[in-house]
Amino acid sequence: MKELDLYLADDTGSNFDFIWMIKNSVVPRPIAWVQTQNAAGRGNLAPYSYFNLVSMDPPTLMISFVGQKDSYDNIKETGEFVVNMVSEGLAEVETASAAILPAEVDEIALLGLATIPSTRVAPPRLAVAKVALECVFLSEIEVYDTRVIIGQVLGIHADDDILDESGRVDVLKYRPVGRLGGSLYTTVTNQYRHVVPGATPEWIGAQPGGEAALVALGASEPQKENH
Repeated sequence: MKELDLYLADDTGSNFDFIWMIKNSVVPRPIAWVQTQNAAGRGNLAPYSYFNLVSMDPPTLMISFVGQKDSYDNIKETGEFVVNMVSEGLAEVETASAAILPAEVDEIALLGLATIPSTRVAPPRLAVAKVALECVFLSEIEVYDTRVIIGQVLGIHADDDILDESGRVDVLKYRPVGRLGGSLYTTVTNQYRHVVPGATPEWIGAQPGGEAALVALGASEPQKENH
């Protein structure tokens, strides 16, 4: 088994291997296709895979930024942004929007992407996105040279064609794209269900370490052998 348990910030290559082992292991990562605009209304679009939900009451999410990013600058300037979720068929144009361009270039216009006005924030959302989250800036955390933006989700838009009979998102219709290591991506094409069991004494006792757990809980006494 390969083990890398020390971050060596030198020229031996150890830190490179260490970083890429983690990047290729913590997968798949959801992709936030972040749409922003500055105070003058100039748009920007860029993808970020260091992104996920933080809490649900109220709904919040996080996106991390390293180095100078127009998305970050616009969020700090206006306090508003839209997270378009990437689904099957969008990975190529999403990756194209990651090209490093001057702030004066609007990636949305450059790539010919249509937009739809948002209902709660100024930046519009992408017409091609099956799911879009309208967000406002909540707080910021600095982690070494990384800035983590926490945003509150004010609204969600989901296409009717990815909803099930109860009006919830059907993942197999949605088919979201996730980021793997480097330039590799994956698409969710299957799912399975595991229900969290009720931690009853009967269930605990049936587990490999159940007897010791029941003793720790005071639910039973250890069985003594007869001699």
